[in-house]
Amino acid sequence: MIKLHLLFLLSSVLLVIRCTNASSHTNDSIVNVKRQIADTIPTSTIDTFYNSITQLIGGVDSLIDYSKFSSDTALIKKYCTTVESKYKKIKQDRLERIGVWNAVNIERNKKNDTTFAFYPFSGGDFIHLNWLYPNANEYLMVAREDVGSIPNLLNSPSLANTYLNNVDFVLRDIYFKSYFITRNMIYDINKQARVNGMLPLLLWASARTGHEILSVKFGSVRADGKLVYNQKNNFQKFDAVEIFFRKRGTINQKKLTYLSCDISDKGFLTSQTYYNYLQSKVPSNCHSFVKSASYMLHYKGFSKMREFLLKKSEFLVQDDTGIPFRFFQNNDWNIELFGKYDKPVSDFKMQILHQLDLDSAYKSSAFYKGKLNFSLGYHWGSDKQNEMVMSKIKKNY
Repeated sequence: MIKLHLLFLLSSVLLVIRCTNASSHTNDSIVNVKRQIADTIPTSTIDTFYNSITQLIGGVDSLIDYSKFSSDTALIKKYCTTVESKYKKIKQDRLERIGVWNAVNIERNKKNDTTFAFYPFSGGDFIHLNWLYPNANEYLMVAREDVGSIPNLLNSPSLANTYLNNVDFVLRDIYFKSYFITRNMIYDINKQARVNGMLPLLLWASARTGHEILSVKFGSVRADGKLVYNQKNNFQKFDAVEIFFRKRGTINQKKLTYLSCDISDKGFLTSQTYYNYLQSKVPSNCHSFVKSASYMLHYKGFSKMREFLLKKSEFLVQDDTGIPFRFFQNNDWNIELFGKYDKPVSDFKMQILHQLDLDSAYKSSAFYKGKLNFSLGYHWGSDKQNEMVMSKIKKNY
């Protein structure tokens, strides 16, 4: 009996020790998790000026402190109602469908959806880039249009109302056609001076995709490809703007960079600076996006950017205005074709740009994967939409 009692006592002691160790281990794990969470919280606080301006431009009624902008709120409220109505329509008809469609593609191709996203020939079109790659940790957009700036709309009722109407007007092609028309952008920016660059359009899209602004930094690219920050003023143009933001209600900081430069071969030859910047900035496993790009990548004058995309992209979504199909007909890419391929619209040289090999591929069960339920690109308003998903095949040597 005594032996049994001693045995029971020994077992109880061992159980207490084991439980104590487990509890200690659990507490350590909790501390480590808390420490990891704390390390991910951005040290930046919200930039009250740019965040207020962003929600105003985005027409996010519930987040606007009207007292900062005007004592007469009627016109601003009207703007918010207008933006909400327009955005709701493209969100239902186009954006949500794009998001669902690409989430399936990324999952099927086993790609990391937080990967760096690259969008050349973008103009100020962050809205579609974000809906295509909503979880990317960083975005880089490149186009010819100036970075621009934001006027101080605080306590300037007449300026705020006029500026908001101008932003809404400049966005007309994004709402109706899904892309910015170059000649309209030139007219709006250079001739009418409705806005002076892409920044207000980037901030509009940031607000509409549920982001809050942590900081906005302007910079110039040095000869070695490094971006140097500068204090922004309205009398100086800069090469780039970096917008640091996070989704409302989350702690993870993300970054959007817009670079204004010429990415033609001639542009890179004139200034190697920008090519150096892109080489160091864009990782070799990026997710890329090309749409409504005026078929630039079909011409010899854009061979360096074409090669750059082929080298850097691990996952590429594009329409037929992107890299010609013949450059993917090797063993390096998994090819998935969606929608319907048709000749280029009449604004472009159809005979030269019509891809017979792509037309044949769309008729092949080996490549064709199904229809599209959204309109995105030059054939807006019709079912003649095409999107290609190119996924680089990893090889073991």
